[in-house]
Amino acid sequence: MSPASSRVTALPSFPQCAAAIGLCWLLLGAFALLLTPIPARTAAAGWSPLFWLVLAPASALAGLRLRRG
Repeated sequence: MSPASSRVTALPSFPQCAAAIGLCWLLLGAFALLLTPIPARTAAAGWSPLFWLVLAPASALAGLRLRRG
């Protein structure tokens, strides 16, 4: 086995990368909602801040979990 082929197998898979990105997004979104004056619901945007900061990454992580089985 050559060193080049061993480096290729050491790369994380797409679900692992997507899960890492989703988890970072979820943690930063929850931090933004809890510790800054961003409301979870606004009159103009509705529930959009809560959705994009917390629910969207949580649903993406749940989808990855369901896909894994």
